[in-house]
Amino acid sequence: MIKSPISQLQEIAPSKRTIKGHLRRIERISLRHAHKFIIQRLANLREVRRHALGWLALVLLLSALALWQTNVSAAQYTTEVPAKGGVYTEGVYGTVDNLNPIFAATPAERSASRLLFANLLTYDQNGDLVGELAQHWQMDNTGKVFTLVLKSNAVWSDGAPLTAQDVLFTFNLIKNADTRSPLYASWRNVSVDKIDDATVRFTLPTAYAAFANSLVLGILPEHALRNVQPSELRTEPFDRAPTVTSGPFTFQAMNAVDAAQTHYVVRMAANKMYVLGAPQLDGFQLHAYKDRDDLTKALRSQEVAAISDPTLAQIKSIDTQRFTMTNSPLDNGVYAFLKTDSDMLSDVHVRQALQMATNYSAITKLFANTVQPLEGPLLPGQLGYKADIKPPAFDLAKANQLLDAAGWTRDKTGHRTKNGVPLKLRIVSISTGNYPTVTQEVMDEWSKIGVQFDASSSLVKADDVQQNVIAPRAYDVLIYEIAIGSDPDVYAYWHSSQTTENGFNLSDYKSPKVDDELDTARAKLDPALREAKYHLFTQQWLTDAPAVGLYRPSLTYVQNKDVTTFNAHNLVDPADRYFDVRYWAAGQATLRPTR
Repeated sequence: MIKSPISQLQEIAPSKRTIKGHLRRIERISLRHAHKFIIQRLANLREVRRHALGWLALVLLLSALALWQTNVSAAQYTTEVPAKGGVYTEGVYGTVDNLNPIFAATPAERSASRLLFANLLTYDQNGDLVGELAQHWQMDNTGKVFTLVLKSNAVWSDGAPLTAQDVLFTFNLIKNADTRSPLYASWRNVSVDKIDDATVRFTLPTAYAAFANSLVLGILPEHALRNVQPSELRTEPFDRAPTVTSGPFTFQAMNAVDAAQTHYVVRMAANKMYVLGAPQLDGFQLHAYKDRDDLTKALRSQEVAAISDPTLAQIKSIDTQRFTMTNSPLDNGVYAFLKTDSDMLSDVHVRQALQMATNYSAITKLFANTVQPLEGPLLPGQLGYKADIKPPAFDLAKANQLLDAAGWTRDKTGHRTKNGVPLKLRIVSISTGNYPTVTQEVMDEWSKIGVQFDASSSLVKADDVQQNVIAPRAYDVLIYEIAIGSDPDVYAYWHSSQTTENGFNLSDYKSPKVDDELDTARAKLDPALREAKYHLFTQQWLTDAPAVGLYRPSLTYVQNKDVTTFNAHNLVDPADRYFDVRYWAAGQATLRPTR
């Protein structure tokens, strides 16, 4: 009979006594094995302990090295790059009342205008003319007809095409005396004609080789301003709030930050329609301060990320651990203009003595050697500049000899007189910026050769210098900065025709020889001929000493170390720092390799 599985299991089930016996047997075997393989071998473990610890230390070291290598590799294969987006904040000095490019005058206005309105031509990082709105341009072989063609992708921020009609409209406004543009005198005799929608022709009264440099100028939108009378343009709301622009940014708002209106902010947004390409930034804020001391305060408090053109005293107070400082030489010159028809300075020997008594090295040291000596009417790198044509070296002994020979003798006090008249000069400069420091240095140097200074010598406000000082020529010596430019045509500063009330021949310098060299040089298209003429001009200028070159200034730019701005280089104008503003960044981003 076949039994069920369950019944079979029941038959083989062990008894409790059997199970206990097996358990005791297992316990005895386990104890023997533990004694044999663990207790008896503890001594062996003690012997190999040092080796075990060594291996453990090696494992830990290898782990640490692997972690370090991972971190180093990450640093090697990641890069800090300018971050896209964000708003860049910059502080500048000056009032900001007019953003129109044909009126902008102060550093703040010129900066804002440059960001909002594209120029026909502009200067690149090498100081060469390049097209911004212009595609190409050329002068004919007479030197009188200049033709310019606009880029086909030039548009206004509202999408309207920017055409030759806008160019014609802009220059017709400038040429209209009712507009009261400071550019009127330069353009009144130039004919401007529209050839087609993209082409403009300029016809000059005489040949002018450097004419292209005159076209570094913003253009106005005809469709936004056609109904405005020229006489009313200066007060037109567009000038403070331009609704249509063509530059890298568009206007958003301009507001006074404080009740005293000493601090204005111009807020701008990236112009996606900009002819050279949209900026990486989302926006730009330009902070304009009437008080220079507020510039560095704003930088330290992080109200702005960068400031432009601080004074010598402010530069010394800047923490270089927090901020980066660069210096870009400007195509400008600071001169002591000697009024050649004044009683004291009509004698060329006196002017030459002042020239020799000027310690150029001491002046550049005032700026911690961040500026360059100015050795004549032209700048290094310009056509016609020659390094071996320079003024006499600083020499007090020779300066004294010149004055002695000219009849200016020293009295008991050390001051010089001639026929009972003291050698006393009225020296005038501007009351802000670095002018007071430089003026005092010049006075200290010239006093060493017995020169005295009239009680009417003074420092005046920048807003008053044109009307109260320059126009009436109310000085013997004027310490002042002029824009020389990239081309050596300095006709406006040294030609005798510019000695009028509104002219900029600030020395009232008249020399038939110099007039001839300047007239001929600006009319010649051949660079070699122009260069020869400017060599002769410079030699005569240094002989006649109508001014003493003091220094070539630099634009000092101070920025937070996280932002990205222009690379320092020679600038024709301070606003040229915005040439590559479309690549600026308000911060940094970490770029890691993709897997």
